Amino acid sequence: MDILATVRLYIGEMVAQAGPQMKVLLMDKETTGIVSCAFAQSEMMHKEVYLFEKLDSPVPREQIKHLKCIVFVRPTQENITLLCQELRTPKYAQYFIFFSNIANKSDIKQLAEADEEEVVREVHEYFCDGIPLSKHLLSIGMRNPYDASFRLSTTSLLHIKQTIIALTLALKKKPTVCYQRTNEDCERLAGEVAQTMRREDGLYRNCKEDTMLLIVDRSEDCATPLLNQWTYEAMVHELLGIQNNRVTIDGQNLVLSELQDDFYEKNVSANFGEIGQNIKTLMEQFQSKTQIHKNVESIADMKSFVDEYPQFKKMSGTVSKHVSVVGELSRLVGTESLLEVSELEQSLVVDGDHSQCLDRIRVLLNNRKISNLNATRLVLLYALRFESNQSNDINGLINILKQREPAASSLVRSLLRFGGATRRKNELFGGQSAVEMTKRFIKGLKGVENVYTQHTPFLLQTIDAISRGKVNEQLYPKHASSEFVPRVDNIIIFMVGGATYQELFHVRAANERRLQSGGPAILLATTHMLNTKGFIEQLRAMGGGQ
Repeated sequence: MDILATVRLYIGEMVAQAGPQMKVLLMDKETTGIVSCAFAQSEMMHKEVYLFEKLDSPVPREQIKHLKCIVFVRPTQENITLLCQELRTPKYAQYFIFFSNIANKSDIKQLAEADEEEVVREVHEYFCDGIPLSKHLLSIGMRNPYDASFRLSTTSLLHIKQTIIALTLALKKKPTVCYQRTNEDCERLAGEVAQTMRREDGLYRNCKEDTMLLIVDRSEDCATPLLNQWTYEAMVHELLGIQNNRVTIDGQNLVLSELQDDFYEKNVSANFGEIGQNIKTLMEQFQSKTQIHKNVESIADMKSFVDEYPQFKKMSGTVSKHVSVVGELSRLVGTESLLEVSELEQSLVVDGDHSQCLDRIRVLLNNRKISNLNATRLVLLYALRFESNQSNDINGLINILKQREPAASSLVRSLLRFGGATRRKNELFGGQSAVEMTKRFIKGLKGVENVYTQHTPFLLQTIDAISRGKVNEQLYPKHASSEFVPRVDNIIIFMVGGATYQELFHVRAANERRLQSGGPAILLATTHMLNTKGFIEQLRAMGGGQ
């Protein structure tokens, strides 16, 4: 199940439907993200799409009557209203309208009535209603789907349901719908999806029945989004923040896409030590070919090398971009004492001694070199890990943290209410089988520290169980309105409340193992991609304070 290839195919078909001649692509906020992650702008220009516009732009668009217009938007009421306004005073010669999801017949009728000049040539439904961040990952880009009661808001539930329906139709799958029994939102969402599938049975007529859709909630594992990460993609998102495959360093916008960047594709799952070593190896190969001899032993040496030899930048394509990224990561690892923080995280989430963990957290909270974010993450992890320990000193740590984070008390309260022991039903801290962290020492590059901390998210247990055909039907039952599929060759996991790149790392690994040993293909879909900062802001929005 390659969702990126599927979306590229559909967008390519949209453009082809409009035929030859110069074209403008008219999008909304959501579909702009979809197109930008599926195609580079240069690729679209090769397809004669030279202008990209927003349907809801406050800036008046110029009338260009010789252009054809491809409209690609979600079929929301707001977009239908804007499209009707567009068609009453058309700015382009012809319109080819593509909705990213199922459109209501009444909406189509409104558009027909507004098209007084008969400029609309075609109207289609192309099921691309989520952002394809990679082959195995789809995101809605919905930053906080919950309301103040820690439940899915009505608008969020509707949007998620629509995205899931579009995803199954895009992949031509009619799945059996399972859900996390311990979460009411998951059950409600599963019911909405199952009922929509029954109602739209005609759309599923030619779909394969070989897939399981599993709907889970972030509250089952709040530890993973609170941990520092040490694989390349996850680390970049944790420390720099990735937005629709783009990251900003020193004001420069860099694209990190497996589709457009061969080096990134090969190293996306590499650990921090390996990525530095791989860049160094490419530089040594360049020196060998060009008879240049310059000692490259550190990240600083790398950056100097790229500046001095612009031909390397040309020859290596995008590698020099990664020198900048790794350089910034290395700087942050040092200035924020991330190795020391990660050591303590390891003790917290596995089987660390309570008194030792408590003492070490107290020391780090009073260390001004530790950032406010890392101080907050440690207290939240402690509260999550030792919530039920009668000797815990959660309140004492909160009082220390308040000097850095005034909302410390409400953040901890929100975390425990959202994903504490009384809400989740799994053994999140049940030892090696539930959460496992180990150290690996890798011979790498100076300046790229050799400690790699690997955390196994709770989701991996679920993936392994389903892959072996041993899914816990008590924890993940089939919805009563759904139908069984005879064989599970594919698994779509939708995580409400945000997924992490560490979880994607394990999905990738499972798909790679499948090539050798078989098993179902896995696709991860989610409301949005989390890092610690984003997760804390989500807690804050749900009631964690300002």
